[in-house]
Amino acid sequence: MGEGNVRLENQDLLIEVQAFGGELSRIYDKNHQREVLWEGRPEIWGRHAPILFPFIGKLYDGKYRFQGMEYGMTAHGFARDSQFELLSQTQDEVWYVLKDSEETLRKYPFHFRLEAGHRLEGNSIRVMWRVVNTGADTMYFMLGGHPAFKTPEGITVHDFTLDFHRKAEQGPIHYQAPNEAGYEMEALSGQLELTDGTAKIVPGFFDQALTYIFDEAQVEAVSLLLPGGQPYVTVHCPGIPYLGVWTMEKTHPFVCLEPWFGRCDADGYQGELQDREGEVSLASGQEFTADYVIEIHK
Repeated sequence: MGEGNVRLENQDLLIEVQAFGGELSRIYDKNHQREVLWEGRPEIWGRHAPILFPFIGKLYDGKYRFQGMEYGMTAHGFARDSQFELLSQTQDEVWYVLKDSEETLRKYPFHFRLEAGHRLEGNSIRVMWRVVNTGADTMYFMLGGHPAFKTPEGITVHDFTLDFHRKAEQGPIHYQAPNEAGYEMEALSGQLELTDGTAKIVPGFFDQALTYIFDEAQVEAVSLLLPGGQPYVTVHCPGIPYLGVWTMEKTHPFVCLEPWFGRCDADGYQGELQDREGEVSLASGQEFTADYVIEIHK
């Protein structure tokens, strides 16, 4: 493990959380003796479960506007590429913190404190976020998770089924989708038809939407089911407005189940920061907290 990285362990799981990006970097399932989280191979996708802050997805033309100024920002914001500071550690819980700096203020004009926590709870990991507005003015941000769950040995993505834990009478679920440039387009939105609350990831599933963005807090939990229907991983995310489902095109070595407060810009968006869809506002001195749970099935 690298400097500042932490390992937590109980009878079911061993996890590692790294200081770079404050992200979960390993989930080892002791019950099945297998790695569950994508190992971050750089030649494919060099991340594990990055924290998305203060933006999710792409800004149109890589820019946003606020109070008469224009700023540039890379996709998913800067937190995932920042060094966090270890804040606290116990036997089953660890917290990291990222604060604003001269560098962040040049591209994001808000004073903030972002805390990221991970706690072992039996065969589950609770991922916790706390954002504090340490500035004098209202701040605007997005925040999300991006955990990538690798395909077990002998399994491909097309052996997975998505279980949305929905009853038949709830019908299909609505999704938004980005175009090839990474911007949301209304023409690409649609309804995902379910069978007993599930959708099989058949070849071509991600041709229908490069990323499925399920909106309006429709999804409170989503599972990856193995062949035979047994659950592999479930992400529990009640109350979180968006859930992204994505994999690497062609290679498909993992599936990401991503709880989001926010989403990418609409294609052609030229409005102000505070008017972007999904933007969270936080008054001076206030804090925003949220969490989601990753369950590794026994």
